[in-house]
Amino acid sequence: MQLKFRFKKNRKGSFPEERKDRTEHLPIETAKVPDVLIFPLGMHIGAPAEAVVDVGDQVKMGTLIGKGKDGISANIISSVSGEVIAISERDTMNGPGTCIVIRNDHKDTKEVPLYEKKETLSADEKLEIIRKAGIVGMGGATFPTAVKASPNPKKPIDTIILNGAECELYSTSDHRLMIEHAEEIIKGARVVQEILKAKRIYIALEDDTPDCEAALEAAIEDHSDIEMIVLPTMYPQGAEKVLIEKITGREVPAGGLPADVRVFLMNVGTSHAIHEAVNHGLPLVERVTTVSGDPVAKAKNLRVRIGTPINALIEECEGFVSPPGKLLHGGPMMGKPLASAEVPVTKGTAAITFLHPEETEREEQTDCIRCSECINVCPVNLQPILISNAYERGDIEESERLGAMDCIECGNCSFICPSKIPLLDNIRGAKAAIKAKNAG
Repeated sequence: MQLKFRFKKNRKGSFPEERKDRTEHLPIETAKVPDVLIFPLGMHIGAPAEAVVDVGDQVKMGTLIGKGKDGISANIISSVSGEVIAISERDTMNGPGTCIVIRNDHKDTKEVPLYEKKETLSADEKLEIIRKAGIVGMGGATFPTAVKASPNPKKPIDTIILNGAECELYSTSDHRLMIEHAEEIIKGARVVQEILKAKRIYIALEDDTPDCEAALEAAIEDHSDIEMIVLPTMYPQGAEKVLIEKITGREVPAGGLPADVRVFLMNVGTSHAIHEAVNHGLPLVERVTTVSGDPVAKAKNLRVRIGTPINALIEECEGFVSPPGKLLHGGPMMGKPLASAEVPVTKGTAAITFLHPEETEREEQTDCIRCSECINVCPVNLQPILISNAYERGDIEESERLGAMDCIECGNCSFICPSKIPLLDNIRGAKAAIKAKNAG
């Protein structure tokens, strides 16, 4: 019998108004596939993939077009059949980057499966399939899954956490995936459990998703070693370090990784992709994405081919009822503003959000009143105002000493600040400066 825990609320978070009502009850729809798709070679954390096709090449749906480099990197797979028409610099969610552009022939001619079907696969073979499939963290982190799931005898994993705590304000892509594909998500977790030889699996949800809870309860009915954790709805409940500490009582050390405390945490979308790859031989060529925001005429949860320009999703949602003021890759709390709707959907695109102009107006900044609210709501126990101050006076070493690199960029500090100090922007600036300093 599965155990189901419920946690009491604590202060290390905030309670911004959620805007999920337009899409949380909408089934996933399959988006139309556009005529031209764009595949950034750097759509994951780590080294960009290396193009293995040339302009003029014909590709199939499932053809390897970008090969992951040694170390931290991931394969890029074509999500359509057609012709490579360009390999050039394009706008991406991370700024300008090299992209492979493919003209879709709309035939969906499929590449051979990732592996030849046989009765059993070893754990090593399953890990290799995950690598070949190009799977990365699909909650937005985009860390290559095959690297993360590679067993390390020095850091054995005993616990797997399935992250279904979808806390970004508009996003319901994970919500719908859990309702419509609960069994497949569990099967994906079992694959990782076999690879890592982990003893237990937890599923983490927030308490405002009883429909997800019901679907997953049914899926784990015969799985005695899987436990469901129901957490209070709070932002950022789904943050990696937050979940690990609440569920296991283990604290990921500063500058450390979940593996340092014997935990493997993955988004439910990642688990679903692992199931599709290992149990059906399908590479990662599509994902579920929520397109929402008040300016959008018909907000939707869409199954989208990777490489689809955001422009095509706007058309899919019947355009706008009012002019948007900002386009976000993600949501208002952690999302990145985009200057162009030609930017494509990538493996980490859980949501595309459009905001009204008045929602994007920055209120006038005033001096810090030393209320300590940014410290109170920081889920990883940093002092955001001190990091921000150090960055503004150019003291990058002090920003680093204060733990800027441990910031999870949740945006709680900026959200809660009564003085409207751009704390998150400053901390992101500090992190970029620290990386540049250390790289030099």
